[in-house]
Amino acid sequence: MDTKIDYSHRLLPTQRSQRPAVPAHVWDLSEYRGWREEIWTLIEDFADARVRRAFLKNPPTYVVSDDLRWLDRIIAEARDIEIDSKAELADRLRKRFRALRCVHGTRTAELESFYGDGLKPMVPEMIHDQARAIYLSGDFPELAEIDLQRAIAQVGTNVRGGRLYFECNEKMLRRYAGHYMLYGSEYLVAIARNLPGLQDYANVLKTRGTPTLFVCDVPLDLVDHSVLMEFSGYALQCVFQELLEGEDFAPDPMLGAGFCIWKVLQPEHIVGHCHPEISYDPIAHWR
Repeated sequence: MDTKIDYSHRLLPTQRSQRPAVPAHVWDLSEYRGWREEIWTLIEDFADARVRRAFLKNPPTYVVSDDLRWLDRIIAEARDIEIDSKAELADRLRKRFRALRCVHGTRTAELESFYGDGLKPMVPEMIHDQARAIYLSGDFPELAEIDLQRAIAQVGTNVRGGRLYFECNEKMLRRYAGHYMLYGSEYLVAIARNLPGLQDYANVLKTRGTPTLFVCDVPLDLVDHSVLMEFSGYALQCVFQELLEGEDFAPDPMLGAGFCIWKVLQPEHIVGHCHPEISYDPIAHWR
Protein backbone atom coordinates (compact mmCIF):
# COMPACT_ATOMS: atom_id res chain seq x y z
CA MET A 1 0.00 0.00 0.00
CA ASP A 2 1.46 3.35 -1.07
CA THR A 3 1.98 5.90 1.70
CA LYS A 4 1.54 9.52 0.77
CA ILE A 5 4.50 11.69 1.78
CA ASP A 6 3.73 14.56 4.12
CA TYR A 7 5.12 17.83 2.74
CA SER A 8 3.74 20.06 5.48
CA HIS A 9 7.32 20.94 6.46
CA ARG A 10 7.69 22.62 3.05
CA LEU A 11 4.63 24.79 3.58
CA LEU A 12 5.42 28.52 3.57
CA PRO A 13 3.35 31.42 4.94
CA THR A 14 1.15 32.99 2.28
CA GLN A 15 2.49 36.41 3.32
CA ARG A 16 5.94 37.09 1.89
CA SER A 17 6.93 39.16 4.91
CA GLN A 18 6.57 36.11 7.17
CA ARG A 19 8.89 33.88 5.15
CA PRO A 20 12.60 33.33 5.79
CA ALA A 21 14.95 35.93 4.31
CA VAL A 22 16.06 35.46 0.72
CA PRO A 23 19.71 34.30 0.57
CA ALA A 24 22.29 36.89 -0.45
CA HIS A 25 23.17 35.00 -3.64
CA VAL A 26 19.53 35.12 -4.85
CA TRP A 27 18.18 38.20 -6.63
CA ASP A 28 14.65 39.04 -5.49
CA LEU A 29 13.59 41.34 -8.31
CA SER A 30 10.34 42.31 -6.60
CA GLU A 31 12.13 43.84 -3.58
CA TYR A 32 13.61 47.02 -5.06
CA ARG A 33 14.85 48.49 -1.80
CA GLY A 34 16.70 45.28 -1.12
CA TRP A 35 18.88 45.53 -4.22
CA ARG A 36 19.10 49.16 -5.39
CA GLU A 37 22.38 49.81 -3.54
CA GLU A 38 23.75 46.60 -5.01
CA ILE A 39 23.08 47.96 -8.50
CA TRP A 40 24.93 51.21 -7.76
CA THR A 41 27.86 49.15 -6.49
CA LEU A 42 27.89 47.03 -9.64
CA ILE A 43 27.92 50.06 -11.96
CA GLU A 44 29.99 52.50 -9.91
CA ASP A 45 33.00 52.27 -12.25
CA PHE A 46 31.01 53.60 -15.24
CA ALA A 47 28.05 55.39 -13.59
CA ASP A 48 29.74 57.43 -10.89
CA ALA A 49 28.89 60.83 -9.39
CA ARG A 50 29.79 62.62 -12.63
CA VAL A 51 27.28 60.55 -14.56
CA ARG A 52 24.59 61.08 -11.94
CA ARG A 53 25.17 64.86 -11.96
CA ALA A 54 25.01 64.94 -15.77
CA PHE A 55 21.82 62.89 -15.70
CA LEU A 56 20.14 65.23 -13.20
CA LYS A 57 21.31 68.35 -15.05
CA ASN A 58 19.83 67.21 -18.35
CA PRO A 59 17.58 64.17 -17.84
CA PRO A 60 16.16 62.36 -20.86
CA THR A 61 12.52 62.87 -21.78
CA TYR A 62 11.83 59.23 -21.00
CA VAL A 63 13.74 57.01 -18.58
CA VAL A 64 12.98 53.62 -20.11
CA SER A 65 14.35 50.12 -19.69
CA ASP A 66 14.08 48.68 -23.19
CA ASP A 67 16.49 51.14 -24.86
CA LEU A 68 19.34 52.36 -22.63
CA ARG A 69 20.94 54.63 -25.22
CA TRP A 70 19.82 57.59 -23.10
CA LEU A 71 22.15 56.36 -20.34
CA ASP A 72 24.96 55.28 -22.65
CA ARG A 73 25.04 58.79 -24.19
CA ILE A 74 25.28 60.41 -20.77
CA ILE A 75 28.12 58.07 -19.79
CA ALA A 76 29.94 58.80 -23.05
CA GLU A 77 29.68 62.55 -22.54
CA ALA A 78 30.48 62.58 -18.83
CA ARG A 79 33.16 59.89 -18.72
CA ASP A 80 34.28 59.48 -22.34
CA ILE A 81 33.43 55.79 -22.07
CA GLU A 82 31.67 53.83 -24.81
CA ILE A 83 29.58 51.17 -23.13
CA ASP A 84 26.44 49.10 -23.49
CA SER A 85 25.27 49.65 -19.94
CA LYS A 86 22.44 47.12 -20.09
CA ALA A 87 24.63 44.31 -21.40
CA GLU A 88 27.45 45.17 -19.00
CA LEU A 89 25.18 45.09 -15.98
CA ALA A 90 23.57 41.84 -17.17
CA ASP A 91 27.00 40.20 -17.24
CA ARG A 92 27.79 41.48 -13.76
CA LEU A 93 24.45 40.35 -12.38
CA ARG A 94 25.15 36.84 -13.64
CA LYS A 95 28.44 36.87 -11.74
CA ARG A 96 26.98 38.46 -8.60
CA PHE A 97 23.89 36.26 -8.21
CA ARG A 98 23.34 32.55 -8.65
CA ALA A 99 19.54 32.49 -8.88
CA LEU A 100 16.32 34.47 -9.29
CA ARG A 101 13.60 34.33 -6.64
CA CYS A 102 10.28 33.73 -8.39
CA VAL A 103 7.04 31.77 -8.23
CA HIS A 104 5.17 29.20 -10.27
CA GLY A 105 1.41 28.87 -9.86
CA THR A 106 -0.57 25.71 -10.46
CA ARG A 107 -3.43 23.62 -9.09
CA THR A 108 -2.53 20.18 -7.86
CA ALA A 109 -3.30 17.39 -5.42
CA GLU A 110 0.08 15.73 -6.02
CA LEU A 111 2.85 17.69 -4.30
CA GLU A 112 5.05 14.61 -4.43
CA SER A 113 5.38 14.84 -8.21
CA PHE A 114 6.95 18.30 -7.84
CA TYR A 115 9.16 17.64 -4.83
CA GLY A 116 10.16 14.29 -6.29
CA ASP A 117 10.75 15.14 -9.94
CA GLY A 118 10.91 18.94 -9.98
CA LEU A 119 8.95 21.39 -12.09
CA LYS A 120 8.88 20.25 -15.71
CA PRO A 121 8.43 22.09 -19.02
CA MET A 122 5.03 21.54 -20.56
CA VAL A 123 4.71 18.44 -22.76
CA PRO A 124 1.56 18.87 -24.92
CA GLU A 125 0.90 15.15 -25.17
CA MET A 126 0.74 14.84 -21.39
CA ILE A 127 -1.85 17.62 -21.22
CA HIS A 128 -3.82 15.88 -23.97
CA ASP A 129 -3.83 12.71 -21.86
CA GLN A 130 -5.03 14.70 -18.84
CA ALA A 131 -7.84 16.21 -20.88
CA ARG A 132 -8.76 12.75 -22.15
CA ALA A 133 -8.82 11.32 -18.62
CA ILE A 134 -11.08 14.15 -17.40
CA TYR A 135 -13.47 14.74 -20.28
CA LEU A 136 -13.67 11.29 -21.88
CA SER A 137 -13.97 9.38 -18.60
CA GLY A 138 -17.70 8.86 -19.03
CA ASP A 139 -18.72 11.79 -16.86
CA PHE A 140 -19.44 13.77 -20.01
CA PRO A 141 -21.14 11.35 -22.43
CA GLU A 142 -21.82 14.19 -24.86
CA LEU A 143 -18.07 14.43 -25.62
CA ALA A 144 -16.08 12.14 -27.90
CA GLU A 145 -12.47 11.77 -28.99
CA ILE A 146 -13.15 13.74 -32.16
CA ASP A 147 -14.30 16.70 -30.03
CA LEU A 148 -11.07 16.60 -28.06
CA GLN A 149 -8.94 16.36 -31.20
CA ARG A 150 -10.70 19.35 -32.73
CA ALA A 151 -10.20 21.37 -29.54
CA ILE A 152 -6.48 20.51 -29.48
CA ALA A 153 -6.12 21.51 -33.13
CA GLN A 154 -7.97 24.76 -32.47
CA VAL A 155 -5.66 25.74 -29.60
CA GLY A 156 -2.32 24.64 -31.06
CA THR A 157 0.95 24.17 -29.16
CA ASN A 158 3.35 26.62 -30.81
CA VAL A 159 3.75 29.01 -27.88
CA ARG A 160 3.48 26.46 -25.08
CA GLY A 161 5.35 23.24 -25.71
CA GLY A 162 8.71 22.77 -23.99
CA ARG A 163 8.42 25.82 -21.75
CA LEU A 164 8.23 26.23 -17.99
CA TYR A 165 7.00 29.63 -16.85
CA PHE A 166 7.83 31.67 -13.76
CA GLU A 167 6.95 35.12 -12.45
CA CYS A 168 9.23 37.28 -10.31
CA ASN A 169 6.37 39.50 -9.12
CA GLU A 170 4.32 37.28 -6.83
CA LYS A 171 1.92 40.11 -5.97
CA MET A 172 1.01 40.62 -9.63
CA LEU A 173 0.57 36.90 -10.26
CA ARG A 174 -1.77 36.45 -7.33
CA ARG A 175 -3.79 39.56 -8.14
CA TYR A 176 -4.14 39.38 -11.92
CA ALA A 177 -3.10 35.89 -13.03
CA GLY A 178 -4.71 33.72 -10.40
CA HIS A 179 -6.14 31.43 -13.08
CA TYR A 180 -2.97 29.32 -12.93
CA MET A 181 -3.87 28.43 -9.35
CA LEU A 182 -7.63 28.28 -9.85
CA TYR A 183 -7.53 25.99 -12.89
CA GLY A 184 -3.98 24.65 -13.32
CA SER A 185 -2.52 24.42 -16.82
CA GLU A 186 -3.52 27.34 -19.01
CA TYR A 187 -3.19 25.05 -22.01
CA LEU A 188 -5.64 22.58 -20.48
CA VAL A 189 -8.06 25.45 -19.85
CA ALA A 190 -7.80 26.50 -23.50
CA ILE A 191 -8.56 22.97 -24.66
CA ALA A 192 -11.53 22.74 -22.28
CA ARG A 193 -12.92 26.02 -23.52
CA ASN A 194 -12.82 24.80 -27.11
CA LEU A 195 -14.86 21.68 -26.42
CA PRO A 196 -18.36 21.85 -27.94
CA GLY A 197 -21.37 22.13 -25.70
CA LEU A 198 -23.44 24.52 -23.67
CA GLN A 199 -21.39 24.36 -20.48
CA ASP A 200 -17.96 25.80 -19.69
CA TYR A 201 -15.86 22.66 -19.26
CA ALA A 202 -12.99 24.68 -17.77
CA ASN A 203 -14.96 24.99 -14.54
CA VAL A 204 -14.45 21.27 -13.99
CA LEU A 205 -10.75 21.97 -13.43
CA LYS A 206 -11.56 24.17 -10.43
CA THR A 207 -12.88 21.11 -8.57
CA ARG A 208 -9.63 19.15 -8.83
CA GLY A 209 -6.66 19.69 -6.51
CA THR A 210 -5.76 22.80 -4.53
CA PRO A 211 -4.45 26.22 -5.60
CA THR A 212 -0.69 25.99 -5.09
CA LEU A 213 2.11 28.50 -5.41
CA PHE A 214 5.67 27.19 -5.55
CA VAL A 215 8.39 29.58 -4.43
CA CYS A 216 11.55 28.87 -6.38
CA ASP A 217 15.13 30.02 -6.77
CA VAL A 218 15.76 29.52 -10.49
CA PRO A 219 19.50 29.20 -11.23
CA LEU A 220 20.74 31.93 -13.56
CA ASP A 221 22.40 29.18 -15.60
CA LEU A 222 18.87 28.25 -16.75
CA VAL A 223 17.83 31.85 -17.50
CA ASP A 224 18.22 33.05 -21.08
CA HIS A 225 20.54 36.01 -21.68
CA SER A 226 17.69 38.04 -23.18
CA VAL A 227 15.72 37.68 -19.93
CA LEU A 228 18.62 38.88 -17.81
CA MET A 229 19.12 41.76 -20.25
CA GLU A 230 15.48 42.74 -19.73
CA PHE A 231 15.84 42.67 -15.95
CA SER A 232 19.14 44.55 -16.16
CA GLY A 233 17.43 47.33 -18.10
CA TYR A 234 14.64 47.40 -15.54
CA ALA A 235 17.14 47.74 -12.69
CA LEU A 236 18.92 50.65 -14.40
CA GLN A 237 15.63 52.38 -15.13
CA CYS A 238 14.61 52.08 -11.47
CA VAL A 239 17.77 53.47 -9.90
CA PHE A 240 17.94 56.43 -12.26
CA GLN A 241 14.21 57.11 -11.97
CA GLU A 242 14.70 57.29 -8.21
CA LEU A 243 17.38 59.95 -8.75
CA LEU A 244 14.71 62.09 -10.40
CA GLU A 245 11.79 61.36 -8.10
CA GLY A 246 13.59 61.05 -4.78
CA GLU A 247 13.35 58.51 -2.00
CA ASP A 248 9.57 58.22 -2.37
CA PHE A 249 10.05 56.48 -5.72
CA ALA A 250 8.68 52.95 -5.92
CA PRO A 251 8.46 50.70 -8.98
CA ASP A 252 5.02 49.73 -10.24
CA PRO A 253 3.99 47.01 -7.74
CA MET A 254 1.93 45.22 -10.39
CA LEU A 255 4.49 45.22 -13.19
CA GLY A 256 4.90 41.69 -14.51
CA ALA A 257 8.31 40.05 -14.73
CA GLY A 258 7.58 36.70 -16.28
CA PHE A 259 9.99 34.42 -18.12
CA CYS A 260 10.37 30.81 -19.14
CA ILE A 261 13.08 28.19 -19.06
CA TRP A 262 13.41 25.10 -21.21
CA LYS A 263 14.69 22.57 -18.69
CA VAL A 264 13.43 20.86 -15.55
CA LEU A 265 13.76 22.90 -12.38
CA GLN A 266 15.23 20.34 -10.02
CA PRO A 267 13.53 19.80 -6.62
CA GLU A 268 16.42 21.34 -4.68
CA HIS A 269 15.57 24.70 -6.24
CA ILE A 270 12.02 24.67 -4.88
CA VAL A 271 12.06 26.74 -1.68
CA GLY A 272 8.59 25.65 -0.63
CA HIS A 273 4.92 26.15 -1.40
CA CYS A 274 1.78 27.81 -0.09
CA HIS A 275 -1.92 27.64 -0.87
CA PRO A 276 -3.06 31.24 -1.42
CA GLU A 277 -6.65 32.37 -1.61
CA ILE A 278 -7.40 33.71 -5.08
CA SER A 279 -10.21 36.24 -5.22
CA TYR A 280 -10.05 37.30 -8.88
CA ASP A 281 -10.71 34.83 -11.70
CA PRO A 282 -9.47 36.35 -14.98
CA ILE A 283 -10.67 33.40 -17.04
CA ALA A 284 -14.25 34.11 -15.98
CA HIS A 285 -13.91 37.34 -17.98
CA TRP A 286 -12.46 35.65 -21.09
CA ARG A 287 -15.55 35.22 -23.19
